[in-house]
Amino acid sequence: MNDNNHRSVTDQSLHILIVDDDDFFADVVARQLAEELHHTVTIVTNGRDAQNLLSSAENHFDIIFTDYDMPNITGLELLRWINEQKIETPVVMLTAAGNESVAVEAMRMGAYDYVRKEQLDLNHLGIIINATRERYELRISRALEEERMREIALNALATDKVRDVLNALTPMLNDALANIHSELEVAGEKILKDLPEKNKNELKDLLKRIQKETASLETSVKGLLGLYRILYAHHAEVNEIDRLKSEIEGKREN
Repeated sequence: MNDNNHRSVTDQSLHILIVDDDDFFADVVARQLAEELHHTVTIVTNGRDAQNLLSSAENHFDIIFTDYDMPNITGLELLRWINEQKIETPVVMLTAAGNESVAVEAMRMGAYDYVRKEQLDLNHLGIIINATRERYELRISRALEEERMREIALNALATDKVRDVLNALTPMLNDALANIHSELEVAGEKILKDLPEKNKNELKDLLKRIQKETASLETSVKGLLGLYRILYAHHAEVNEIDRLKSEIEGKREN
C-alpha cells in the first residue's frame, strides 16, 4: 500500500496537490487553502507533472484535487493511473456544470468526492477536505482491522494444523517410550542371566540409570505437548502450567 504517512486533520495542516490547467482558478483555490485554512498547497497544470510528483517517494500529499477536463491526460485518466500505482492518497474530482456522468464515473473508480467548480467556496472547501480525510482515515482503519483479522485467521489455521500433528505424534511418542522401557526390562533380565556375578551389579546400575533417564524424557515430552496445548488453546491456566512444571521437576529429583 503506497500510502503517504497517516496524519489527522484535526491537529495539523495538510499538504494538498491541485492538478488544473486553469492557472487563475488553481491560484485562487490555493491562496484560500493556504491563507484561510492553513494548508500547504502544490499546483501542477497537467496530469503528466502530477504523475512525476506522485511517483517520487520524497513527496507527500494528503489530498489530491484534480480537474477532469485537461489536455493530454484527463482527470479520469490520472485517477486510473493513481489506482494502478496503488497510491492511496484520496482524490477529489473537479468538474464543470453538465459533467455529472464524469463525476459518477470518478466515484466508481475510487474518487472520494467530486465538486463542481462553480459551487466551490471556502466553506465548501473546508467541509470537503474534512469529510474526505475522515473517510480516508476510516478506510485505513478498516483495512488495518481486516488485515489483523486475516492474520488471526491464518494463525488459527496454523495452530489447528500443528494441533493435528501433535495429536498424531503424541501416541507415537508414548508408544515408543513405553517400548523402550519394556525392552530394557526384558533384555536386561536376559543379559543378566548370562553375565558373570561380578558384572551383574554394574549392568543393573546402568539399566536403572537408563530407565530413569527414559522416564524423565517421557515426562518432559508429555509436559511440552501439554504446555503447547494450553498455550495455543487460548485459555492458558497458571495452575496447570505450575502442575506440569512440578511434575517435570519431581521426575528429575527422583
